[in-house]
Amino acid sequence: MTGDAPANGMTDHAQGVLEIVGPDIEGSLAFYAALGFEVARRSGTFAVVHRGDLRLFLAQDDNAATAPRWTSLRVMVVDVDALHDDARARGVAILHSPQDRPFGLREFVVRDPNGLDIRFCQPIASMP
Repeated sequence: MTGDAPANGMTDHAQGVLEIVGPDIEGSLAFYAALGFEVARRSGTFAVVHRGDLRLFLAQDDNAATAPRWTSLRVMVVDVDALHDDARARGVAILHSPQDRPFGLREFVVRDPNGLDIRFCQPIASMP
């Protein structure tokens, strides 16, 4: 990657959207509506909801577990050490590095293929 060019198809406006899968789309829609989310789009057992710029995908799978889950995503960012050195020069893996935290942030982390985590972040040094 050279200069300020975005990485393979990513732009300054790329957005990650968390998809939450459960066995009851109507119950999910009612819950998120109670939190002030509005339905942007609905197609059977899939919906896109948003509150301001925050967008979530909701989907139904009749076999989805409803047990409590430890979930993370976070994201924010405008550098976190140049998106942790372009996700360790694209070999990714990581699962922590940069740091700072308690809890003016900075962070990093990453995990997925489907163990989720993620967390990038920033503020600290960018806080006035």
